[in-house]
Amino acid sequence: MLRSRSSRSVRAHALVIAAALVAACSEASESDDSSHSNAGAAGSAGSNGATGNAAGSGGTNASGGANANGGASGSGAQAGSAGSNTAGTNTSGGSAGAASGGTTGEGDAGNAGTGAEAGSPAAGGAANDAGNAGTGAAGAPGGAVPSPGCDTENATSGRFTIDVDGTEREYILKLPESYDPSHPYPLIFGWHGRMYDAEWVANGEAPLTGPYFGIESEAAGRAIFIAPQALDTGWSDQDGRDLAFALAMVERSRTELCVDESRLFSTGFSFGAIMTLVIGCTEGDVFRAIAPMSGSLSNGCPASDQPVAYWSSHGTQDTTITPAQGEAARDEFLARNHCEATSQPSEPEGCVRYDGCDPGYPVSFCTFEGAHVPPPFAGEAIWSFFSQF
Repeated sequence: MLRSRSSRSVRAHALVIAAALVAACSEASESDDSSHSNAGAAGSAGSNGATGNAAGSGGTNASGGANANGGASGSGAQAGSAGSNTAGTNTSGGSAGAASGGTTGEGDAGNAGTGAEAGSPAAGGAANDAGNAGTGAAGAPGGAVPSPGCDTENATSGRFTIDVDGTEREYILKLPESYDPSHPYPLIFGWHGRMYDAEWVANGEAPLTGPYFGIESEAAGRAIFIAPQALDTGWSDQDGRDLAFALAMVERSRTELCVDESRLFSTGFSFGAIMTLVIGCTEGDVFRAIAPMSGSLSNGCPASDQPVAYWSSHGTQDTTITPAQGEAARDEFLARNHCEATSQPSEPEGCVRYDGCDPGYPVSFCTFEGAHVPPPFAGEAIWSFFSQF
């Protein structure tokens, strides 16, 4: 009986202490909610922030549930059960974030997988520092990997030269009119055909539908463009000289411009398509996608396990580089990307998209009534393909 009374006494005493602690926590929570009255207000762009693996770094900023605005979550992902994690709009995220945020290492507040529309610097502001946990880019678009050249001032469009293994090479650079040195842009290379030159690509002369195969107008200031100039009439890649040129331009661009290193693309017509295929065959770890028009594998295609997203087109009356050659090039990338033989119609008319390709590495092939010319839908179709990544 003495033991029973003693136990009841201890439990009663514990209940008194617990009640006191609840009252104290309630006061502290109200204080936290007051001190974090803007928690998540910085967020609505911060929501888009995390792309990649929102782990650890994803919410250590001002928006997605971090100490300043959302709650003390280590990952910013679970900025607490308070408020709405998805956009960093945790209006009461303070104490709740401290309680439940940051315990997972990766999480929901930024939606670590897709980072769709991860917000521009204007949309996210300081809050977007949480964004792009996968890349560490403050305010960068979804999944962007900012190059070391970001925040470098005084970049200009124009014609430039670059030394490649002792040979001076030339190219034309076109920046968006409202180029922002803190914003990572996709970089698109446009390679000319044997009968043309870099200015033909940059100016969009006939039979093109506009500058850079009509892609520039479709991009509407959302990409950087480069038109390389061949040493002679084409891109034979003798002793690897043209591939070395391509990689030298990539390196200069990433160090002097604000480039999204996860979104490097290449397109070209005829001999320019052949050069683009060389890039796809050898540099799939550098270039995200390629779009050869009326091309072939005449420069070879070394075996590789590295997939690359692939779009191509061919005129059905082409006698310069035959449709069969274009199909052989397509088949190479169907195999690399582990696609099935079946396909589904896609836009524009005459295009198909193959089934079962590796996730993130689609293969599309377009035919059109025409000879050895770029397709009339090149600009719209290629930009649509590139911009999905």
